Amino acid sequence: MEFEKKTLSAQHYVYVEREVSMMDGAAIAEAMGSAFGQVYGFTEENRLERLSMPMSIYLEMPKDGMMRFRGAIAVSEEDAARVSGDIMADHLPGGEVMMTTHKGPYATLNVSHKALWDHIEGEGLKGATPIWEIYVDDPTTVPEAECRTEVYCSLL
Repeated sequence: MEFEKKTLSAQHYVYVEREVSMMDGAAIAEAMGSAFGQVYGFTEENRLERLSMPMSIYLEMPKDGMMRFRGAIAVSEEDAARVSGDIMADHLPGGEVMMTTHKGPYATLNVSHKALWDHIEGEGLKGATPIWEIYVDDPTTVPEAECRTEVYCSLL
């Protein structure tokens, strides 16, 4: 697995929040699918330009067996200001991150997250939230074993 330290600019996004048990893979898939569908639908209906593939953004480490995330899509600052209803807006802060690309089933993303955190620690760096995933490939058109997910961790 390869790791890359990058400096990113702030990125605005629109999102909905979800909470789901970490022990239920089917529930996680359903929660993410519904979140992305809701956000995608909003961007489509309101003609917002999507600047990324779907993203999951984690503002805290999982606790009490629950995973809390934002199902999001990057947009311009102007488009982020056009949110309404259940759709909210925020931004990923600019700064240094460490990233890697996971290849394969979403069910094994935890292995790549652990490898990323181990690499950060091994480099003498300190990871922080937010942590986010960008789903590069559409799992309805790309075989599961070939799906790529970029995993990012903010650095202090």
